Amino acid sequence: MSLDDARLSRRALLGGAAALGLVACSNEGRGGLPGGGAGGGARPAYMRYTGVKPDLPGDEYNIPNAFIRYPANPVQAIRKPPGDGKPIDVLTYTNTPIPPKVEQNSFWQQFNQRVGSPVTVNLTPSVDYNQKFATVVAGDRLSDIFLVGTVPQVPQLLEAKAVDLTPHLSGDNVKKYPYLANLPETAWNPCIFGGRIFGVPIPRGAISSQTMYSRADILEKQGVDGNVKSLDEFVELCKAVTDKRQNRFALATAPTQWIRNMYGVPNNWSENGNTLVSNLEHEAQEDVFEVLRKLWSSGYIHPDAFSGQNQDLKVRFGNGSSPLVQDTYSGWPSYLQTAVDPNARIAIIPPPKYDGSGPGRLWLGSPAIGFAAINKKAAGRVETMLAYLNFLAAPFGTEEYLFRKYGLPGQHHKVVDGNPVLTEKGFSEIQLGLMYTADGPWTIFLPEKPGNAETEFTAMKQTCPTAFVDPVAGMYSETNVRKGPQLTADMTQITNDIIQGRKPVSAWAAAVKKWKSGGGDKIAEEFAQALHQSR
Repeated sequence: MSLDDARLSRRALLGGAAALGLVACSNEGRGGLPGGGAGGGARPAYMRYTGVKPDLPGDEYNIPNAFIRYPANPVQAIRKPPGDGKPIDVLTYTNTPIPPKVEQNSFWQQFNQRVGSPVTVNLTPSVDYNQKFATVVAGDRLSDIFLVGTVPQVPQLLEAKAVDLTPHLSGDNVKKYPYLANLPETAWNPCIFGGRIFGVPIPRGAISSQTMYSRADILEKQGVDGNVKSLDEFVELCKAVTDKRQNRFALATAPTQWIRNMYGVPNNWSENGNTLVSNLEHEAQEDVFEVLRKLWSSGYIHPDAFSGQNQDLKVRFGNGSSPLVQDTYSGWPSYLQTAVDPNARIAIIPPPKYDGSGPGRLWLGSPAIGFAAINKKAAGRVETMLAYLNFLAAPFGTEEYLFRKYGLPGQHHKVVDGNPVLTEKGFSEIQLGLMYTADGPWTIFLPEKPGNAETEFTAMKQTCPTAFVDPVAGMYSETNVRKGPQLTADMTQITNDIIQGRKPVSAWAAAVKKWKSGGGDKIAEEFAQALHQSR
């Protein structure tokens, strides 16, 4: 139900929350959690949604819950449209093709009706978003709700341009928006600066951990086992499935992170007393590059791996031209939706230690992939904006989630064995970047093909509990924002040059030294200070 309905008393609101399965949890005694700029300060209370029982509970493993079927009678979570009849303008990004305009988009039209306000979404491909965001900020053209991009002086930007949401979301105040209260506590870290809340997070966590997908059907046809136990076995697997005469290359892209997982390279940073050490300095990096160079020079990596868009990876995997691809667990639905062969089967290959001495360790995904802020120019409508974000965060099992993810039955999805499966029209029209504005906690639900939810859950259960955690995930470093993009671009360039043989492996040490003096050491100092303040 909607907790922004002025006709309902607070007692009725809390009673309605309980009826929907929302359970309040106190933050008392938990201690300060790290914020975007500092630890402590006011934080939203946590109120878990328990209105639907998962088929495969993931809490014990710190992974998402999995569901085999969508509830036959989903609860209506929002009783009153969140909109106020006036336009809501949103700025965010997308990782899928831009959808048809509202005039040709029946989903968008129905979405606006359910919101109760016409929603304008300004979409930009994710790879171009930071540049677009900087341009919009410079021109003072921020939307009512905007996904905060990576630009210098984010705290100052938010202070000047964004509504301080602390009075609305801190402590029990967030319970007026129960589906925002249902967001994981650590997901709020990047939204908090100086003890104040400046946005609503987009939670991800373990689901955004990168892993190795395989086309199990293709591997089976080749008579090879994807359950490799060492680096040598992985290289042999790549050799076995590569067939240049059929234009098939084992890997859709260079598996840089996955090979690092074999060698125990930490997740971005590791603690050394009171200081932080970048994984760029790890002793195994040059060994990793030797492996990647071999994979490239042997022709096991697709020749277009270093060009094109992220979507190209899904195309290569879907059409079988690259039966192995490194990607996040959250990409599974897209791989099912873009598969050319209806008999395609997806599996996960956990990384072994390179020497065969046991399992390797993935890098655990960040608790949030970003956050949305509300423009100060829309401060007079802040409750409407928060109600809209609450609407977008309605969790799995509700009518709102079903519509947001799958649209209208018969138009955007068909019902197969009681589950919604997107149609081609649905996949095209629903891609409004809603999941990159606000979202509920991720759930594993893969109705496109029976058995996939169980497969993904099992893979995550096997790999995520032991994954390396980035100790400063969600924390803020001004130098990282100001200089990080260029430093990262430089390191990416040297990485690509080494893998493709344009520079020797020995060039890595000099590049790391330049990274450190060019701002890397300062970034480490600032993150270490933020980590210390969070404790």
